[in-house]
Amino acid sequence: MRNMYLSLALGAAFIGSNALAQTNFPAHINTMDWGKKSVTVPASPVRTQVLFIGGVDQTQTVNASGQPNGSVVAKQWHDFIGFTPDTARNATDLGWVTVNHEMIEANPAIGDGGGMTSFKIRRDPASGQLVVVYQTLPDGRRGQFFNVDFVNTVGNTGMNCAGIQGRDGRIWTAEEWFQTTLPAAFSETSDFTIGTTTPNGFTAFNGQTIPRVQNLNWMVEIDPRTAKAVRKQYNWGRAGWEGGCMASNGTVYLGEDGSPGAFTKFVPTNPNATPIDYTQGRLYVYKHDNPGTDKWVEIDNTLLSNMTAFKARCAAVGASCFNRLEWVAYNETDGKIYVTETGNDNLNFTTAVTDGWVIPTHFVKAYKDFYLATKGTAFPGTDAAAIDSVRTGKFKDYYGRVLCYDPVAQTVTTTIEGGPYFATSPSNANYPSKQFSNPDGLNFLYVNGKTYMIIQEDLNGRSFGRMPSEFSSNSATICEMFLLDMSIVNPTYNDLIRIAACAPGAEITGCAVIEDGNTILFNSQHPATGNDYPYNNSLTVAITGLKTALQPIATSTTVAKDPTAALNVWPNPTSTELHLNKVADIALYDVAGNRVKVARGVEYINIDDLDAGVYFLLTADGESIKVIVQ
Repeated sequence: MRNMYLSLALGAAFIGSNALAQTNFPAHINTMDWGKKSVTVPASPVRTQVLFIGGVDQTQTVNASGQPNGSVVAKQWHDFIGFTPDTARNATDLGWVTVNHEMIEANPAIGDGGGMTSFKIRRDPASGQLVVVYQTLPDGRRGQFFNVDFVNTVGNTGMNCAGIQGRDGRIWTAEEWFQTTLPAAFSETSDFTIGTTTPNGFTAFNGQTIPRVQNLNWMVEIDPRTAKAVRKQYNWGRAGWEGGCMASNGTVYLGEDGSPGAFTKFVPTNPNATPIDYTQGRLYVYKHDNPGTDKWVEIDNTLLSNMTAFKARCAAVGASCFNRLEWVAYNETDGKIYVTETGNDNLNFTTAVTDGWVIPTHFVKAYKDFYLATKGTAFPGTDAAAIDSVRTGKFKDYYGRVLCYDPVAQTVTTTIEGGPYFATSPSNANYPSKQFSNPDGLNFLYVNGKTYMIIQEDLNGRSFGRMPSEFSSNSATICEMFLLDMSIVNPTYNDLIRIAACAPGAEITGCAVIEDGNTILFNSQHPATGNDYPYNNSLTVAITGLKTALQPIATSTTVAKDPTAALNVWPNPTSTELHLNKVADIALYDVAGNRVKVARGVEYINIDDLDAGVYFLLTADGESIKVIVQ
C-alpha cells in the first residue's frame, strides 16, 4: 500500500497513575515522510487493503430503460461510504458497500452529473483478505461493481458527496454543491415532473413540475442491494446538504455545507414502524435563540414551494447560521449529535444576517481564542462585540471545529477546536506533532468497550500551519484521519490519535465502520496524478485489526508529568515506542552521532523503524538519556 502513512505509537497520553489502562494503536505519523510516495506500514496488527479503484475497476451499467448495457470504468472522486449488512440467515457475506462519486460529468453510460457505485464484500477465511463478491442483480446485471441507477428513478443527481448511514442499513446520498443553474454536464434540460419515473411516496408532490435544476440538491435514498435510487427526499428540503445521521429514535439530523449553513431535523410520523416511512413527518430548522425551551422552528414541508426554496424559508424564521457544516454523526454512547464545522478562511455573515439568519453563540469563544492567538492579548470587548466581529469578517476561521448538539438541552457547543494557530507555517523540521484543521468526515468507532470519534480532514488551504511551509506552495496536500477517545473531558487537538494520512493531494473521507468495529473503510479522493499507482486514482481502502490494536494495555510505572522534573523515559529497552515523563522538544542520535529522529512538543515517539542498538535522546533543554532499541 502506498501514499498512506501508518505507524505504531501509544494513542493515550500517560498521566502517571498505577496500573493505568492505556490504548496501544498505530497512531504516530512522521511528517518527514510526507514527501514520499510509498506507505510506511508498521509492525502491528493493523492491515491495509485497497478494495475499489476509480478509473480502473469496471462498473456494470443500465440504459435509459433500466436494462443492462455493459460496463465502463467507474467514476473517480470517491467521497461518502455507506455500508448495509447482509442480515440473511446463514449469510457468509459481510454486506454491501456504497461509494459516492463527487465528480460531475456528462456520461451517457453512467448518467449525467454525479454517480455512486455499489459492491458486496466478504472476508475470506483462508487469506484473511476482504473479497469483492460477484453478484447477479434483479435487473440482470452481473459483475462485482455496479453503477447506481439514478437515470430511471430520480432523474440523475447533481453530484454525490456525503450522506446518511441509516441505523438499519438504509443509505442516503447527498447532492451537496448547490446549483442555481443547470451544470453543463446535463444533457437533459427540460423541466422535471415529480412522480413520472418510479413511485416515490409523495402523493401531494407527484405531477408537479419544477425546473430541472431544482431537481438537484436533495438527499436521495438508494437501495445498495439492487444498485438503484429509491427516491429524492422532497420533504427534507432542497439545500447544499453534505451529511446527516439517524438518531436512535428515528429522527434524522442534516448539516448543510454553506456559509450560512442550516442545521435541521426531520421527525418521522411513526418512528416505531419497521421500516420507518420517511415520506411522512415534520421538518424543523435549528434556531438557538428561539424563545422558550424549544429551539426548533417548523418549516411546512407539505408545500413544494417551501421545499424548493428551503434556504429562504430558513432565513425568514431567523435560523442559526453555521460555517460549512459537513458530516453529522450520532454517538450511541451519550445520545448526542456531533457535526463537523469545517471552517472558511473568508467567513463573512453580513449578508446572511441582513437576510435574517442569526449567528450562534459558539462563535464567541472561537473568535476570542482566535483574537488571543493572533493579537497576543485577550479580546477586550463583550460577547455581542465578538459576534459582530464574526459577522463582519474579522474571524478567519482557518481550522474549523467539531460541534456537539445535545438533544435534551437543545444546545450546540464546541467539542474540539482545530489548531494550533500559526501566522506563518513552520518548516517540516519544526512542525508540531499534532496539527488539526478543517474537519470534514465524521463517524464513531465502538471497540473493546470504548467509544472513539473518527475525524477526517479536508484542508481548505495549506497556509497558517495547515501544512509545513515546504508544502504550502505545491499540490501535495496531506489530509489526516484521527481518533478521539470520547472519555476525555474537554479534549484538545493534542488528544487526537493520528491513524492515517492520505495520498498527496487527496482528501481523506468516507469513514464506514464494519465487522463490529474491527475494520474502517475510507476513501482517498482526487489524489495528485503523479502519485504511484494505484494512489494516483481515487480509491477505497480498508484498515483491519482495530480490535487488537486498540486493546487496553496496563502499566505499573508511575511517572509524574512535571516539566521541571529530571528526564525519564519508558519502556527502556523498547522496540515500538518511547514515552517521556514530560512534553519536550527532542532529537534521537545513534552511537555515531547521526541524528535519526526529531520531534517537537511530544510526550512519545515511535521508534519501530529503527535498527536494534544504542541511541541517545537529547532534549532542547540539554538533558540526555541512553535508549536501547531491541
